[in-house]
Amino acid sequence: MLNTISAAIGNTWSLPFENPFIIWFQSLGGTNGYFHYFLYHLMNFISMFGEEMILVGIVGLLYWGIDKKGGEQVGFIMISTTLVNPLIKNIVCRTRPFDSEAGIHNFRDVSGYSFPSGHSSGSSATFIGTTVTYKQKEMKWLISISVVIPLLVALSRTYLGAHYPTDVICGLALGVGMVFLVRTLYKFVSNKYFIYGGFALIGIAGFFYCTTDDYFTAYGLLIGFICGIIFEEKVTKFENTKVWWRIVLRVLIGGALFLGLNEGIKLPIKAIYPSYKDNFWFESIFRVLRYAIVTFLMIGVYPLLFKQTEKLWKKLGWLKMQNISDETISESTATITLDAPRKNIIGIVGFALSFVIGFAGLILSAIGLKKALKNNFDGEKLSVAGTAISCVWIALFTICMIALISFTKGKPIL
Repeated sequence: MLNTISAAIGNTWSLPFENPFIIWFQSLGGTNGYFHYFLYHLMNFISMFGEEMILVGIVGLLYWGIDKKGGEQVGFIMISTTLVNPLIKNIVCRTRPFDSEAGIHNFRDVSGYSFPSGHSSGSSATFIGTTVTYKQKEMKWLISISVVIPLLVALSRTYLGAHYPTDVICGLALGVGMVFLVRTLYKFVSNKYFIYGGFALIGIAGFFYCTTDDYFTAYGLLIGFICGIIFEEKVTKFENTKVWWRIVLRVLIGGALFLGLNEGIKLPIKAIYPSYKDNFWFESIFRVLRYAIVTFLMIGVYPLLFKQTEKLWKKLGWLKMQNISDETISESTATITLDAPRKNIIGIVGFALSFVIGFAGLILSAIGLKKALKNNFDGEKLSVAGTAISCVWIALFTICMIALISFTKGKPIL
């Protein structure tokens, strides 16, 4: 109903200055030549800081590694913003600038509606939310990052022809507004689950009129987030760490798992029902369930591995100093720690790479094999690519495991 009303009003519109501004902005790089390709790749790179994987990685860094409670707040700010954004988009139904027939180039493969910008709102909510959450931690450098990165993301989306200036301005404003709204709710609502449940109830409205993937993705993230937090508080109860290499490992492995699980869950559905994407409601409900399951596993279940890996680190001799407070470390012990052989670092890198490359390789190999089977091994590029990926993965995985065994055999102290 709301889509019909919006379409009747007219969903291809812009302010007088917007199309000329985008055309001028894109003309700076031209349509060919080295500077064009430089700007094209630069803007696409900057745009990544408003995309799912980067934002999830930031939340994972905070939640798994640095500060569980702070990471939970930033995570909810990000997820609630990504939910509110498509609720607005599917009411306004504004088309993309490159669909306006004003001579604007499309430098980015995007779909859905334009207003407000999801990249701008997501980046501003996540980066500014992180700064506001940790303002008492004397991390003043975060302030400049939280301002500069969302602004660069907004500019990149305009240059790529994906959004009008008003899209990104309102997207930035939405992100900032959600930060202070959620922070205020945390302050005045004693039980945080009332806040989470409230957003979940409000979000249900989208099932009646939203037609874009971003809504169903966001709702799945929210449901998985709520269930994961409950499970973590009741069962997992993991602890953060101040050891930098453990933080890095948690984020790397968690990121690989997030990607791998997201793709892995699709495989049986694709095998059983290859054309499921043509069925709007099946694909939408499956998307909600997929993101809910993956988010629940990453927030609630994945941290269960942290305690188990501690036993491995201790067995390898890397955590012998872990339970000794900073005040009780003697000068001699500190000297030993500082003089630890460099092979410790190589061992850690080998261990991390073996996990990340191994898991990613399994997924890529499965995809490559599936495409090869689809093409009946007729020598097409997809089949060759699948075989090459599998071979490279096996080689890299073997090298990483050899490095791990070789450099940790002496069980040094890190």
